[in-house]
Amino acid sequence: MRAIMENRIEIRAVRSVAAAVFVFFVGMSLYVHAQDAHLSQFYSSELTLNPALTGQFKGEHRGYLNYRAQWRSLIKTAPYETTILAYDRPMKRFGVGGYIMNNRAGSSGVNFLNLVLSGSYEVSIDPQRVHHLTTGLQLGVINKQYVPTTFDAQYDTTYGAPWFNETLPTGEIYQQLNYILPELNFGVFYYNAKRYATFNPYGGISGLHLTNPRETFFTDNNRLPLRVVAYGGSKIKIDKIYSVDANFLYMTQANNHELQVGAIVTYNIQGSNDNFFAGPYYRNKDAFVFHLGGTYEEYVIGLSYDFNTSSLSSVSHGRGGFELSVTYVKQKARYLPSIF
Repeated sequence: MRAIMENRIEIRAVRSVAAAVFVFFVGMSLYVHAQDAHLSQFYSSELTLNPALTGQFKGEHRGYLNYRAQWRSLIKTAPYETTILAYDRPMKRFGVGGYIMNNRAGSSGVNFLNLVLSGSYEVSIDPQRVHHLTTGLQLGVINKQYVPTTFDAQYDTTYGAPWFNETLPTGEIYQQLNYILPELNFGVFYYNAKRYATFNPYGGISGLHLTNPRETFFTDNNRLPLRVVAYGGSKIKIDKIYSVDANFLYMTQANNHELQVGAIVTYNIQGSNDNFFAGPYYRNKDAFVFHLGGTYEEYVIGLSYDFNTSSLSSVSHGRGGFELSVTYVKQKARYLPSIF
């Protein structure tokens, strides 16, 4: 009986060590490989997608919240989390706004905080108000900090099963644990706003981290790579009740590439401006994502879940990330195409 209990304790300890090692290496890779966090509901966070989308919506004011929790199946108490708070508004040919984004890499101790101001300008005016071309610019700062937690060298096996011993040295040498980077982003975007059209195409491209700032907790000269984002698609009107928004998102940063493709089907409730929407997306070599949500008066609520298909699926059992988006739009009489 005693042997069985010791085996169980050892198994739990090994699992804890494995989880800690997973958190550390994946968390540290966020800045070693300098890959930004991503959202499955990318269309609901337009300011982090392309500066040219600032203020490009149907309404007077817009505020939104995005929350993503990933790898909760592996790290129940401290999943990887992304939280975004944003606000923007149109002002004739201009759009102004800003956002706060916080990325916490589980229990690894790595945390990124973005504070960004955003503006857009419509450079072409179509007399018929059908074709629109906007440019956008963002200025801000990124605060990156690391609070050392656990390292492989601090797991003591002196007494058999490994246990965390905080008195053991980490073996790591840091130059700084907290630093601030400049943020400069630019983008262009086109959209077709023809009323009652069957197709309303849109698309744009943006470049993020244009200054390529130095970022490292150590003494090397690691640079934050340029991130290029291409986003496009079309809203397709089926009839008075149904519409489809088919789109794609492609991002590249250093040696990392990501492609998401999918479509949202919207059911409009007759006699009101409310609707329900749902649809599938696929992120290449990573996950299938299902989206579900709806609008009620001036609010849009979206939910999504990632079903992991990557090499980590054997560990995660297909359970990837959960996302929630809540958007508030103060309406006015102005038409612009929207995924909703």
